[in-house]
Amino acid sequence: FLNKFEASVTPSPLLKRVTLIDTPGVLSGEKQRLARAYDFSEVARWFADRSDLILLLFDAHKLDISDELKEVIEKIRPYNDDKVRCVLNKADGVGREQLVRVYGSLLWSMGKIFQTPEVARVYCGSFWDQPLLHDDFKDMFERDEELLIEELMNLPASAAARKVNEIVKRIRAIKVHLCILGHLKRQIPLLFGREKAQTNLIKNLSNILKEVKTIYDLSDGDMPNLNVLASKLRASNFQSFPTLDSKIIYELNAMIEHDIPELMRGVGGVSNYELSDGSDSKSDGQNATVMMQQTLKDKLLDLDQ
Repeated sequence: FLNKFEASVTPSPLLKRVTLIDTPGVLSGEKQRLARAYDFSEVARWFADRSDLILLLFDAHKLDISDELKEVIEKIRPYNDDKVRCVLNKADGVGREQLVRVYGSLLWSMGKIFQTPEVARVYCGSFWDQPLLHDDFKDMFERDEELLIEELMNLPASAAARKVNEIVKRIRAIKVHLCILGHLKRQIPLLFGREKAQTNLIKNLSNILKEVKTIYDLSDGDMPNLNVLASKLRASNFQSFPTLDSKIIYELNAMIEHDIPELMRGVGGVSNYELSDGSDSKSDGQNATVMMQQTLKDKLLDLDQ
């Protein structure tokens, strides 16, 4: 992948605050049979996990949800669905009735892939500097373009809050995995029949996860992917898993419920960044993020000790 990776520099005011990553276009039709020299969906996931905003770009006159695009979206969706926006480009190239049909089709397709009735925000327009071919929805196109640029410009100002949200997600994931691994370890006999017991636990993993969720009052949204977890467990020795320590669970809960809210108040909260004029928002957001990361790092080191 790195052999094909290129960087471009342009004197745009927006790029002083934001770095754009443009992934290669997804393949459709007969082109999907052509193999890439790298794992495209995995590369997209790597960038998506480290991005503050994900834009899925579609052409209004050629709306095609190919198998590769579906695979990419399903790969980046876990832990990233709140960052996804859809951009319906070249919307001026179709008539009024066709645009309504294309818009509805896009919402329906995204709802199926994201498996939720709450679809991602869709920006419609013609995102270049040429005159509109059809101006039936000119006001809407201009408004959506302004809103999209505004969201991009505001990304640095809300970076601290997003970083904290990501840290909270990771803490919750640590808690869930500690509960699951500790529960699995307790089901393994001390002397005989360990391999058989481990195999049976993996086969019954779906019910095990439901049991763990009920015992430890875990959220459905925090539970790991069943197939991915099962594949990892098959290569693991359950006896090597850490014993569940209630003190650690208490400390993790305390970080989410008390330490992080207190930390947000200590740096002035999110509202201070959102209400600023934006002149120093990037440096303020970075400084706040550094403070939060250092404080939480110290908390985690204390917990590890």
